[in-house]
Formats: sequence, structure tokens, C-alpha cells
Amino acid sequence: MPQRIDIPGQGVVEFPDGMSDADIVSAIKRISAPAQEQPGMLKSVAAGLGKGVGQVALGAQDLIGQGLSAIGGIGQEKTLTDLVVPRQQNIVQRAGNWLQQDATQGRANLEQELRPYAEANPVSAKVGEVGGQIAATLPVGGLLARGLSAVPGVATAAPNLVNAVRTSGMSAGNATGATNALLRAIGGAATGGASAALVDQDSAGTGALIGAALPGALQLAGKAGSSVGRVLRGPEQAPDVAAAVQSARSMGYVIPPTQARPTLGNRLLEGMSGKITTAQNASARNQAVTNAKAARALGLADDVKITPEVLDEVRGAAGQAYREVADLPPLPAVRGDSLTNTPAAPAIDPAKMVFDLRKARNDATAWYTSYGRTASPDALESAKAAAATAKKLEQELEDYARSVGREDLVPAMVEARKLIAKSYSVEKALNPATGSVDAKKLAAQLAKGKPLSGDLKDVAEFASRFPKAAQAIEGMGSLPQTSPLDWGLAGGLSMATSNPLLLATAMARPAARAATLSPMVQNRLIQPPASQGVIGNDAIQSLLYRGAPVLAADQ
Repeated sequence: MPQRIDIPGQGVVEFPDGMSDADIVSAIKRISAPAQEQPGMLKSVAAGLGKGVGQVALGAQDLIGQGLSAIGGIGQEKTLTDLVVPRQQNIVQRAGNWLQQDATQGRANLEQELRPYAEANPVSAKVGEVGGQIAATLPVGGLLARGLSAVPGVATAAPNLVNAVRTSGMSAGNATGATNALLRAIGGAATGGASAALVDQDSAGTGALIGAALPGALQLAGKAGSSVGRVLRGPEQAPDVAAAVQSARSMGYVIPPTQARPTLGNRLLEGMSGKITTAQNASARNQAVTNAKAARALGLADDVKITPEVLDEVRGAAGQAYREVADLPPLPAVRGDSLTNTPAAPAIDPAKMVFDLRKARNDATAWYTSYGRTASPDALESAKAAAATAKKLEQELEDYARSVGREDLVPAMVEARKLIAKSYSVEKALNPATGSVDAKKLAAQLAKGKPLSGDLKDVAEFASRFPKAAQAIEGMGSLPQTSPLDWGLAGGLSMATSNPLLLATAMARPAARAATLSPMVQNRLIQPPASQGVIGNDAIQSLLYRGAPVLAADQ
């Protein structure tokens, strides 16, 4: 029959028939408590944690008590009288029984004390309880392994078994094949059964089965996850490609995503935007970067338009060092004299040597240009000869400047020589009408052995690695971002559904194209290290190995 109790401030409250006195008292306390004192979610989690840890501690106490009782019973006579009238137990048995009784009472006390928290926030309290159980059983594998190692000869004869028990089946040392799988299953079963028994002795068998099955199951799941990850990630990015991408991005270049990292997502995105048009749009953006770096290589501002006249001015300014050398006093020829052991020396005319140097450089450039058009071996030989003459004259001029005390002119000549060489490299790649520098032509010079350096070398290497992103803009024509096909499909959808808003789908491909060249995509073109995934992660596996048997015991 239901009980009706008058609670001050609450009125008469009816409690169901069969409800225990302890439960009624707990309910009255909860009803009478002010609203602000009701256990909150965080308190419920904390209480659950304490309960979980306490359950495991009491479970260990109970198991120890059973062990002591069993030890105390060894050697005792069991007669019919013993079965009817229990004999006086010895002290070991009494200690074991006391531990078991204390653990049983402790569980009841825990349950009673923490029931309000569980009733107020059952989900959070349960989460805390299971978390406490898992945390409290984490050392089980290590403790079992220590006990196993203490058995004489086991640690030496079966180190892989000890390792499997210690890691709850995560690892079996250097064991391989079927032996590895068996030892991991044994280790998982031992730890799983012991962990589950600490929570609920009746679940020890279930915990052992789950612990034995988990190592193999998680290994298969990890392999499946890795296979899916490889499909999504695409082929592994070579280190040199990653370095090239990083270098290109640091310079401000953009790259069609599939040229750097052909993941499934990048292939789908670039397929939607159009591979050819995406590459052309990337090249158009990159042209400004190439022009700026070429100008910088010549000592000009980034926004200066390079023209033949500008190149002449650069060479003229660089030639100032050679004009100073040309103004050095000439040195007359010296006749050899055997009596004074004076060697003969030719006359040195710095002005004529500078003239001859300029001519030799021009000849070398002309012959190299001819060789580029005709591939004639004679043109190549003439180009090499002229270049050798120029190099010889440069060395003689530097030696003469040093001999007359003008060492300061030597580094100026070296820098002037480099700048003049860069101007000719740029001129060979320049479209004089538009002022655009063709990065692919610089790449061709580098491939032929032209000693490019600095910004020009950076441009050439980029074009060599990503030629589709370094196309000359003059050869691409206009770059309309939509096509008649886009508008035709959008118009068809709009008419078929009588929805004019669907005309906006014509902008889908341009939007996808903008996304491929956006910082969001471009900054992710370097492939991160392969991840093990959730299942393959050692920390997650460890938690699953140790937690699954406990979860089964808690159900």
C-alpha cells in the first residue's frame, strides 16, 4: 500500500508501495533540499568518478578476501558435520570473510550516499562512474606483469608474454605472425578479465573474452582505416615536391592543387573548376610574381615594367665600374732583357681591353642565340670561344686593377658582370611588347646550364617544377570565367523548375576555381605526416584495450 508522508514546506507526498525506508529517506532529503543545492552536472561527474574508483577498490578488497578465505581453508577436514555446523574458522579465514563483508557493505554505502547525484544527473554521473572505473583499472596490466615476472624463470623464458600482459595486448615484443597474435590475445584476456572482475566478479569471463578479441579486431580496423586514408590522401608527397611547394608559396606563387597534392578532394575540386582553366588562371596570377622577381633581380622596384630601354639603362649603370677601369693609365710594352733577366710583357691598354670585352660578350650572346635557333654545332663552338675570350679579358682587367692599387674596382666589376649577365638572361625571356618575363624560358636557360642565381633561379625552378602554372599569358588569350555551357545548364535548370534563382548555378565553376587558388586550399598543399587515425592511434588503442572490458562489466 502506498505510503503518504507530510513533508514540511512540500505538503503530503505519496511514495509507491514496496519502496524501501532508505529510498524514502533519500527522496525526502532530495525533495526538501533547496533548488540551488541540488547536485549539478559537474558535481554528478565528480561523484561518479569517486564511485567508480571506490567500486574498483572494493572489488580488489573482495577478491583479496576470497583469496584469504581459500588459503585459510587449505588442509581443513571437510566432514558431514562440517557441512551442517561450520567449524571454527582460523584467523586467515576470518580476515578474508571480514574483508568480503566490508566490501559488500562498502558498495551498499557508496550506492546510498551517491544516489542523489545519480538521480539528479544520471548521464553525467554514469559518465563519471565509468571514467573512474577505467582510470582505477589502468594499472592492472602492469601489476599482473609484475606478478608474472616474479615467478622464477618466467621473465627470462617468456618476455613477450610479460610484455603482452603489461600492455593489455597492445604489444607482444618481438614476436611475429601467429605467435604475436596469440600472445596479444592472452595478454588482453588476462588484463580484461582482471579489470572486469574488479568492477563485477560475474563479468570476469566477459571481460576476458572482450580483452582477447580486441587486439585482433583493432588491428583489422586500423588497416581498414589506413586503406581509406590512403584513398583520401592520394599518393605520398615526395620530400622534394613538398620543398618546391613551400618555396613557391613563400614567393607568392599559386599552384593548381593536383600538381602539388592530388588528393581525392583536390581532384574533385579541380575537376569541377576545370583543370585547363584553373592552370591558366594560376599562370595569370603568377605572371605578376615573375615580373616582380625579375625586376628585383636587376635592382629595380617590383612594379617597374621591364623594356629593352630599361635593360640598356641597367647595363649602362653597371658599366660604370668598367668605365673607371678603362680610365686607368695604360702600360707600355716591356722588351725582354737577358742581361737583367727581365721578361718581355705586352702593352696593356685598359680602354681597348674593355672594348674587346664588350665585343666578346656581344659575340657570345649572338652565337648562343643562333645556336638556340639552329642547334648548329659551329654556332655553339663560336659561342663558347667568345665566352672564353670574355672571361680571359675580365681576369686580365682585374689583375691590372690590383697591380695599380685599385683593388676597390675588382668587387665592383664582379657585381657589374653579374648584373649585366642577369640583364641578358631577362632579355632572352622578355616579351618586349608587354614587358612580361616568360618563366618557362628562364627554366629552359637553367636546363641548358645557364648559371642563374637569386630571384631568377627561383623563378626558373618554379617553372621547371610546375610548368602548367607558369604559362606565358600572351598565349592564353582572354580568360572568361564562365562558358556558354555553364549558362545553358543553369538556364535549363531554371526553366525546368520555374525557379530563376537557379541561374546562379552558372557561377558554380568560377566559385570552385576561386576556391582552388584561395589561401584556404593553397596553404594546405604540403601533405602533413600520415596519421594513424583514431583506431590506429596508440593512445586511443590503449584506452580501448583497457576500457572495453570495464564497460562490459558495468552493464
